[in-house]
Amino acid sequence: MITIQVGDVVAASLAAAGACLLCSIPMAFLRNFPAWALRTYGRRALLVPLLILPVGSWLASLALSGQIDSPAGHAMVIAIAFLCLTLASALLRYYLSDYKKSR
Repeated sequence: MITIQVGDVVAASLAAAGACLLCSIPMAFLRNFPAWALRTYGRRALLVPLLILPVGSWLASLALSGQIDSPAGHAMVIAIAFLCLTLASALLRYYLSDYKKSR
């Protein structure tokens, strides 16, 4: 028999909320964000997406091998959380500064 626990419901609702949030972002926002990031942050703006790719792939390989609960897995989770938080803060800054004014 399969049991559904509270953590499963919370994870599913967070995934659904994240999918709804991603689908509600207008295309004009996504088209103009990279140019704004390069103007605002310079070449450093390219560093975060380039770091998210290898860290995310290392995290996925650790998860697939079942070692996510190791010290290396914890470090990768913290690293990806920090990089995603940095990217989210840049998106929020762009929305509040330039995108909202242009509408």
